[in-house]
Amino acid sequence: MHYLKNINEKVLIERSNYGKIMRACLILILIPILVLGYANASKITVGPQNADYSQIQQAIDNSSQGDIIEVQSGVYRENVHVYKTLTLQGIDSGKGLPVVDAGGSGSVISITSNGTIVKGFNITGSGGCGCGNAGIKVDSSNNIVQGNIIYKNKYGIYIQSGNENNTFLSNDLLDNEITVSDGGINNRWNGSVPAGGLKGLMELISGPRVLGNHYSDYDEEKEGCYDANQDKICDKPKEIGSGPGKDSYPSATSMN
Repeated sequence: MHYLKNINEKVLIERSNYGKIMRACLILILIPILVLGYANASKITVGPQNADYSQIQQAIDNSSQGDIIEVQSGVYRENVHVYKTLTLQGIDSGKGLPVVDAGGSGSVISITSNGTIVKGFNITGSGGCGCGNAGIKVDSSNNIVQGNIIYKNKYGIYIQSGNENNTFLSNDLLDNEITVSDGGINNRWNGSVPAGGLKGLMELISGPRVLGNHYSDYDEEKEGCYDANQDKICDKPKEIGSGPGKDSYPSATSMN
């Protein structure tokens, strides 16, 4: 009986090891595929001159999944619809971060593709409809919205019901009629940002600094933002809309 027990245990261990080996092999197979996918991504430029396109939407329409669209300084009067998985990156090419102005109609930037990155823009001029006109309107999941200045819109950020795991980090939301409406699930309003240089070396010891966003309706004591230790982060979290989301590290000062 002990002999049979030992054999059964040996078979179970071998099956477990076989499963681990197969999972490892699968990972080794997938890594080159993912790397090749990113390696094949193209960089597309948008700008007033010496660029591939003069309008952001033109660049999106002519892009492929995974492409990087770099938008140079300038004012872009358009409604931008991101319906492919892309990185949309604003670049200060000498005259500040690019401005996207919807001119009082619709949402400024709408994200309907999963896994999109939008960062480095001045975003303004949405329509005034309470139907969801926003600086950034999100109707998808697993996106990153970072380092933008979102100002003078109906909603600063509006997340359609049911969308999840979006991350909003280091954005300035200024003078929007309604700062945020989050109808989604498990969306994140703060996170860690790794630094470079000497600060990066220090973070190896202390860990990266955790940051949230800056809200013009929550950056003064009368609005509930107390900063007793003068670290430029409000001591209490900011509730996002009617909850349950919250920004645990809301900034007391502008971030961009």
